[in-house]
Amino acid sequence: MIMKRIVLSVLFILAFYNAFSQKLYKKDLLNLEKSIYKKALKNYDLETAKNAVYHILELEGEQSIYLDTLAYIYFNQKNYLSCLQVSNQILKQKEKKDILELKAVSLEKLNDIKSAIDVYEKLYAINKDVVTAYKLAELQHQLKRASEAYATLKSAENLKFPDKITIAFPSEKKGEVQIVPFKAAFYNLMALASYDLHNYDMAIKYYDEALKIFPDFFIAKQNRNVVKLMKDKLEKKDNSK
Repeated sequence: MIMKRIVLSVLFILAFYNAFSQKLYKKDLLNLEKSIYKKALKNYDLETAKNAVYHILELEGEQSIYLDTLAYIYFNQKNYLSCLQVSNQILKQKEKKDILELKAVSLEKLNDIKSAIDVYEKLYAINKDVVTAYKLAELQHQLKRASEAYATLKSAENLKFPDKITIAFPSEKKGEVQIVPFKAAFYNLMALASYDLHNYDMAIKYYDEALKIFPDFFIAKQNRNVVKLMKDKLEKKDNSK
């Protein structure tokens, strides 16, 4: 009886020690992988950082906050398909605005414009941000959904515009770009949507708004001249009837 108790006690101690050592080993592994991840990021080594994150996820499970990190790594590597896959895994657990943004851009880069529009619509409903509205309208315009693009931009016209954001447009010099303030680009897109809706007066109005903000806006100047000539030609034709 005494021997049996001793054996049971020894087995219990061994089981406890084994469980404790495994827990300690797992913790040490986690600390090691997190240290590798930090050092890799410091050295701009995204591939090593990504591998460390996969090891962390194996140890912590898919509830780990490092799943978000993996999505960002894939995005920065321009691996948009993998970024999309990981983003979808995260969004199944919880809807996160920054991950929705990664998903939207990834879909756009993968040329799934319709799906990208759906995600941007969801984002815009959440944050009512003028930059999101511009991106959404740009894609709507790309798919020739002019009335939707115009409605999106109109709904954002009175929102706060960022001061420091700029957008690159073709310059007057071939092969060069022109850096344009965001607000001027916004009104240029409103003009394009108005033109597609055959509202030439409104298009000219918005081109004028864009040029008021940035007088050297080459594309806006060029497009305004084309619309003005077309409008004058149509008016002349109507008057001759």
